[in-house]
Amino acid sequence: MKNTIFILCVLFAFAKAKSQDNFSEILAAGVDAANLYAKDYATPAAESLTFNIASGWYDDARVLKPGKFKIQLRAQATFTPDEKKTFLLDPTEYERIIQESYNNTNGPVANINVSFGDGSTTPRLIATALGENEMPQQLVVESREANTGALLQRDEIDLAQGLSSEGLEFVPTAFLQAGVGLGAGLELKARFVPKVKTDEFETGFYGGALQWEFTKLFDREDGNGVINGAPITISALVGYSRLDASYDFEDGAIVDGRNQSIETQVDVFNVSLITGTNWDVFNLYGGINYISGSTETRLLGDYTFTSNTVIFPVSTTVSDPVTVESDTTGLLGTVGAKLTLGAFNLHADYTFGEFNTATASIFVRL
Repeated sequence: MKNTIFILCVLFAFAKAKSQDNFSEILAAGVDAANLYAKDYATPAAESLTFNIASGWYDDARVLKPGKFKIQLRAQATFTPDEKKTFLLDPTEYERIIQESYNNTNGPVANINVSFGDGSTTPRLIATALGENEMPQQLVVESREANTGALLQRDEIDLAQGLSSEGLEFVPTAFLQAGVGLGAGLELKARFVPKVKTDEFETGFYGGALQWEFTKLFDREDGNGVINGAPITISALVGYSRLDASYDFEDGAIVDGRNQSIETQVDVFNVSLITGTNWDVFNLYGGINYISGSTETRLLGDYTFTSNTVIFPVSTTVSDPVTVESDTTGLLGTVGAKLTLGAFNLHADYTFGEFNTATASIFVRL
């Protein structure tokens, strides 16, 4: 799968796995085990994407004058903290889950043993979708006949790498954002990425926000008709962003089956309190932001496994087997600056939080 897809949506949980010959074995180890691994692997990527698309709604505490319009190209990068690059994987937990799954099959009575590729069962840190395994990591799943201990099946499952293995330490996005002044201290904003649709991949991104510069309530007009505004401007903003993405596998390309696809949906709400200077050419601003977001990624379709796996000794089909859900909230702080050069403007800011995000844009006001 292309890295563009890998970045734009939380298909992280499966993007790398799709390219591996033994993707089927990850899922064939049992649906419950696959869901546990997918959640631990993908959740940091979902969180990073949530913080990314929640950022960048404002570049000034002031709003546009009534009837004025601006359009800008924004680029953002959300940086990965070290603690989000790995998760602790405990083979004994997977052993318990896979044993329970195996007990529900019609296979011979057997004991399941799970270890890392080097034989260790001690929990260790494994790469998330944002990290990297310094050395290739495997889970080894064995089933042994309960009475004799004879080996019935052994599967070696390569564990996925993450973005850091591609040399990427951040999640980037880019999109268009526009604003129009409504009057009464209000500015309506919209952001979007033109819809992309191919035979396999489809994505759409959009959002809207309303900013209210309430210090305009205190503007006063002198005897010459000149409005004397406050030297410091304060405003509030509420915004919403949404990302939808899907990827259709070629049926049977990974595992036998039909209607196989991945779908991801990200919804983010945010509320901001913004303050900034009120100068002509160069301005500073800062804000406090509260965000609340949710991400859901689902592996859809029918997947059929045959006797070459540990858990399914006979042909077995599972439908819509994996769902990864993530809820994210956070309080963030933003500091930034804007340079006004006539109709053209440049801005850059940095948002501090659980994930830090840098934003820059160039835009024109009409």
